[in-house]
Amino acid sequence: MLEHMRSQNELVGKLMDLFNWVSLYTWGANINRKTIENIEKAGLKLVEVNDLMSDIVKEIELKK
Repeated sequence: MLEHMRSQNELVGKLMDLFNWVSLYTWGANINRKTIENIEKAGLKLVEVNDLMSDIVKEIELKK
């Protein structure tokens, strides 16, 4: 899967939290998702994670 998520950089992550409402109300997407945590909570297994744009856009391979 190709996914954008909240940066783990403290400053960038806080800025993403602060401005999330803009993207949410503009095009309906949360920019501050914690996707890796949600994948693990869902019981899926991470096979490989590749950063494509800093630590915000990732290519994620997973399995059940």
